[in-house]
Amino acid sequence: MMAVEPLDIIRLVTGLDAPSSILISLFFILLGMLSITKGGDLFTDSSVEIARLTRIPPVIIGATIVSMSTTFPELMVSVTSTISGKGDLAVGNALGSCLCNIGLIIGTCALLKGFLSWRGKTESGIPVSRLTIVGPGFFMLFSGVLVWLFSLFSSGGAVTQAGVPAEFGIARWQAGILLCVLAGYILFSLRVAMSSRHDFGEEQEHPPEVKNLKVHCFKLAFAFFCGAFLVVLGSKLLVTNAVQVARYYEVSELLIGLTILAVGTSLPEFTISVLSVVKGHGALGTGNIIGANVLNITMVISTCALIHPLPIQKQTVLFDGPVVILLMLAMLGLSWKRKQISSFSGFVLLSIYVGYLGIATFWFSR
Repeated sequence: MMAVEPLDIIRLVTGLDAPSSILISLFFILLGMLSITKGGDLFTDSSVEIARLTRIPPVIIGATIVSMSTTFPELMVSVTSTISGKGDLAVGNALGSCLCNIGLIIGTCALLKGFLSWRGKTESGIPVSRLTIVGPGFFMLFSGVLVWLFSLFSSGGAVTQAGVPAEFGIARWQAGILLCVLAGYILFSLRVAMSSRHDFGEEQEHPPEVKNLKVHCFKLAFAFFCGAFLVVLGSKLLVTNAVQVARYYEVSELLIGLTILAVGTSLPEFTISVLSVVKGHGALGTGNIIGANVLNITMVISTCALIHPLPIQKQTVLFDGPVVILLMLAMLGLSWKRKQISSFSGFVLLSIYVGYLGIATFWFSR
């Protein structure tokens, strides 16, 4: 009987490798789901408590520290792909996550909120303030349009996996511009956060009274990072073992990429957003999604392009990029008048995403 090395066990438990047994893979899938659920619960509660304690609106908390934590899987996957010489996968992963964040996650959360409101006879719709639309929402849309315009031509030495110059690509100097947009977004968020602390209105929830502030802050930080760790760990376990099971049942690589991997890297955002809606903190989930999209484009793509100029596939230029911009416009436009994402808006966003998957699967796969 072959001895199992401790390092191999660690790689299996952390989701870096998949076991050879399908039964063990199914066990790790259940373990990953449990880890995501518990981690998301800790993460959401601690984030809301941080917002109350610091007097910063939950949407800003969601758009900054929460989204930075939940974007970590996309960053790691994209950087690893770039170092491995698969830069086009890095761009596809970042833009695919934006599509999933708006179409699947926001769409599902809006429909879920409508269902919960119908059952509980409460007000429907996920609240979206005008500040969110003209602030983080503007940065999201601007960065999405900018990276699509950059991808229309190649200027900076991007090469394909075959070693030939890429027809479309993102250069290092363009990555520098995206980093400037990221810096502007962070400065804007900090400014809003500081002004919110001094402009504490009656409609905001008052900060909790605690006996020992230092101990309370330490507990909050510990719960926040433990929750983030459990969500990322659970996502990795779920994706790695789900891919193993899918391949066992001979599911196509394209379908695996469009479903398991695309949704898998967005599982942290999905978990936090759904739990935020269930717990009545929809603004936190909305801020998380918008912030994650800004970071996917400005931080993830720019970091990879700085490592090596990124080649862009023709499908991304003609189809993926425009659909990303369409979903961003739809999300912001549908929520502008009523200052909320209604169930109807969620249905529209989800329909666009499902239509995108259908066309990508049955047309571009040819």
